[in-house]
Amino acid sequence: MMHILFLNHNIARRGGTFYRAYHAGRYLARRGHTVTLLTISAERRQGFDREISEGVEIIHTPDLLNGIGRTGWDPWDTLQRVSYLHGRQWDIIHAWDCRPAVILPALYARTQSRQSGGRLVVDWCDWWGRGGTQAERPGKVAKMLYGPLETFFEEAFRTQADGTTVASAALRDRALRLGVAPEPLMILPGGSDTETIQVLDKKNPREKLGISPDTVVIGYMGAITLKETKLLIESIEEARKHVPNLMLLAVGTTVAGSALSFSDVAGSVARPWLRETGRIPFSEVGYYLAACDAFVLPLIRNISNTARWPSKLNDYLAVGRPIVATRVGDIATYFQRYSIGITTDDHALALARGMVSLIQQPALANYLGDRARQLAEEELNWTTLISQLEAFYKRVRLQPTPSSERSAL
Repeated sequence: MMHILFLNHNIARRGGTFYRAYHAGRYLARRGHTVTLLTISAERRQGFDREISEGVEIIHTPDLLNGIGRTGWDPWDTLQRVSYLHGRQWDIIHAWDCRPAVILPALYARTQSRQSGGRLVVDWCDWWGRGGTQAERPGKVAKMLYGPLETFFEEAFRTQADGTTVASAALRDRALRLGVAPEPLMILPGGSDTETIQVLDKKNPREKLGISPDTVVIGYMGAITLKETKLLIESIEEARKHVPNLMLLAVGTTVAGSALSFSDVAGSVARPWLRETGRIPFSEVGYYLAACDAFVLPLIRNISNTARWPSKLNDYLAVGRPIVATRVGDIATYFQRYSIGITTDDHALALARGMVSLIQQPALANYLGDRARQLAEEELNWTTLISQLEAFYKRVRLQPTPSSERSAL
């Protein structure tokens, strides 16, 4: 049994990286390990909240900032985490990214854990700086101010880890260019939760949402950039020229880096074909997704999308529906190997043609949906991935103590 510390920069249950860490934690807990996850409280500015969720001890840490600032940048939160970790011993400290409230307490926790041979693993699941995700979001002046800081924290601490997990081949290559050792290093894609999300019939969720059985429903879930919102709107409008009864179900959809909703961006053009659920708890995601005939993943080809793993893909797979996605990043290889859907170029006409092709071939759509669920149950199942992560932790634990650490003993 290992004592494992996770540190995350999201507000609890908001943000893909929280769920990346949380799902990993609960499956590790099933294997007999103790897992503590430090993540940001939605409201607290003083003190800590503690909860146990599916075997994971979640510590909600206080944070003084608001909005986008409440994503791992607060010095107060960082100091509070350091104080909380004082005197505690861990076998594995896994920093899920490198923002200050994650990496600085993680380094401190490793120092505290020398006696137990504690090792630091650092995860990399998004390409933020150097033309990555931050460059795709609005606010030119703000980006000029925080862009260099984001890049510094994203890169500066990578070589101090005892082991590295990355979400994609692009992030692996970037880590190696920064001088990260090729071993121990693990590609850890997102996992599918096939227990919470089941293959369900469309009838009941459609009745709840007031959607006709004759409507063709394309689903999209989670955050989307402003550029990709416009791509999706254009592709739906184009597809409806051939399939007039097509609608888009936006499940918990937000426009990243913006206070606008999807319908705000789309305007009146979307009224005939758009239905939004608003924010919903993860436990209900599968139910709403089950109302869909297929899913869409409109990623524009850029640095951030090439590097990241879109976690919504795992939920699409688990529901057992086919997917139409633009041909970007590591996910393209899974479409080729497993036949889980159709890939297209990253422009509206190509994406629309992919949707129409899938809708007009129901037998093919059913086959691709079955293959999607199979991938979710096998290679990309959390049980499979956590078995690999556990073995990776054991390799990290066998690494010799760095000379810089030995000199401090």
